[in-house]
Amino acid sequence: MRRTYLTTFIALFVCFISITVSAQSIPVWQPNTAYAVGALVTFNGQEYRCIQAHTSEVGWEPPNVPALWAPLSGGSPDFSISGTPASQSVAPGGTASYTVSIGALNGFSGKVSLSAGGLPRGATANLSSSSISGSGSSTLKVSTSSTSAAGSFTLTVTGTSGSLIHRASVTLTVNGPAKPDFSISATPTSQAVTAGGSTSYTISIGALNGFNGSVSLGVSGLPSGATGGFNPTSVTRSGSATLNISTTNAITTGSFTLTVMGTSGSLAHKVSVTLSVGGTGAAGTTTGAVHFHLLLGIGNAQESLTLDGGNFNDLIMSNMIAGVMYGHLVQEYAPFPGLQFNKDYLYGSIMAQLLQENLATEDYLSSSNLIDPSPDQRAIMGTGQGGPYQINNYAVDMVAGGTAPGGHSLINYIAIQKNIGYTMATAASQFQRPTPPSFNNKFYGPMLPAFFHYNDMVALNLIGKGPGPFNTPWEPEYDRSLANFVNLPNSFLDVILNVAYNQGYYGGLVSQYSTKGATANASTVASVNSYSSVWGDSSSYVQYPYQVHYYLDQMYDNPIPTTGPTTTVTPTNHIIFNMTSLGNVFSQIFQTLDFSDGTKAAQFFTAAQAQTAFNSALAQHGVASTANLDLSNAADRARLFAVIDSAIGNLETTAGMKFNATTNSQL
Repeated sequence: MRRTYLTTFIALFVCFISITVSAQSIPVWQPNTAYAVGALVTFNGQEYRCIQAHTSEVGWEPPNVPALWAPLSGGSPDFSISGTPASQSVAPGGTASYTVSIGALNGFSGKVSLSAGGLPRGATANLSSSSISGSGSSTLKVSTSSTSAAGSFTLTVTGTSGSLIHRASVTLTVNGPAKPDFSISATPTSQAVTAGGSTSYTISIGALNGFNGSVSLGVSGLPSGATGGFNPTSVTRSGSATLNISTTNAITTGSFTLTVMGTSGSLAHKVSVTLSVGGTGAAGTTTGAVHFHLLLGIGNAQESLTLDGGNFNDLIMSNMIAGVMYGHLVQEYAPFPGLQFNKDYLYGSIMAQLLQENLATEDYLSSSNLIDPSPDQRAIMGTGQGGPYQINNYAVDMVAGGTAPGGHSLINYIAIQKNIGYTMATAASQFQRPTPPSFNNKFYGPMLPAFFHYNDMVALNLIGKGPGPFNTPWEPEYDRSLANFVNLPNSFLDVILNVAYNQGYYGGLVSQYSTKGATANASTVASVNSYSSVWGDSSSYVQYPYQVHYYLDQMYDNPIPTTGPTTTVTPTNHIIFNMTSLGNVFSQIFQTLDFSDGTKAAQFFTAAQAQTAFNSALAQHGVASTANLDLSNAADRARLFAVIDSAIGNLETTAGMKFNATTNSQL
């Protein structure tokens, strides 16, 4: 029995010694140290166990990061103190702010008085709260003066509560006086020019830190057949100069990066701009073919447009002008200014929609003002059909959800109201009537799907944000996509809006692509645009946006898939737009559109107004009125789109009205 007592005593004694030794050997927490799960440390007298492996950093003290450390029971009431960020930099006379945090340990509830020391000469410190009870934070604002010495200083924030004293350190770097320097920038960052044409950029010089020197300008990277010159050749202190680029007919075509260099003594800075050069299209001959009506990876195209001879030129022009209007409206949408998208695909969506949705577009005759002149095509003008573009719910208010216009029906858009073929008074019952003849007009008709797609974009953003029990399965990802697309070049906005049109808002594809768009980057864009993503899929809804891409890639001479999504051929089409002809089509289109301030009777644009706007746009982009631009050439296409977009903007200035303006009145 005594042996049992003795054994027990020895065991307890050894255990006590082990516990004492273990407690004495627990290290103090240190920054920049790797800690494994289960590691023990002490900090300000409190023991902690690591619950997530990590490498410690300043600011990650155990009481500050409960996700990494769990306090062990026991210990006297105490507090912790930390400062973030760990370092700040300021110029003399500048101000830096830090957050000083107090953490309560083991039931601490006392008052902690704060003070700061280690300030550089001429600096003052101010704490938003000079004391904290229990736990909380205070902002330490350090203000330097113009006489503060340059260098790196360790500031010490001390917390005192009775006999408890703890300190935290942060770093303040006071930079030396900034040296005089200059900045250089260019606008626009990209220009397009046809062979033999000219263009220009504005180069701006900014003075920094009292700079008053002279900056000499130079340019490199010009293609063979191009020359560049500056007016003036140098800028003193700050100001701007014009870089004029002239080209010959023999210039090399393509896209080129030009480097503009500014030099002042030992100081040198540069900025890059892009110059896209297209051919003259001197032959002026439209040739080739576009094949359409197919399911990618399942069957071959059933129909085609034979481009030779130019029969379809004015129809393609009209649809491309409507497509640029579509993009122009998108970029005017106030909640998401500056939305970026793939211009080739979004601008071309209207033409591709006509090819896919219409009956026998190959029957078009340029001698007629009708998109569908044949009696065999008239079914598309029946009740509920929506014309050649099959916008069969054209009379519905896409936000309110009813047939009465409430602000988001096609007839609410001022520019198209006067010619739409019905009135505000009859709009609610229009769905029971045949499609108005204006939908089949080759100048006015393409504008309707342009406004319709823009209205879809707006409706998807607004539905569910007002009164009414609306279900919006595409939100919040859709709004997040739009916000993301503001900063994402060549986004797939066209895909989202094409599935919204073709399948409808609630079919699932809008939600699917919005989810991708919410976090999309350049890699996501490439993946979404890949034909592989839909190759062989039998769903016409899934295929539709890629049918649009396929038809446009043919028109643009981009590689198109053949026997597989990655087995491609490159078409050799040429779709020549003569600027005089394009100006005439532009004028014909805008004579079918109207403008108003929203209260007065609407009036149609005149031929003179439209032609003046177009001619001004040609001059803005250095394009001769006799030039031929090839829609199938990337540089020419960019120039065409820029001219049309500027011409639309010029008409807005003339009218004093944005084209996305709406009204609830019959004007």
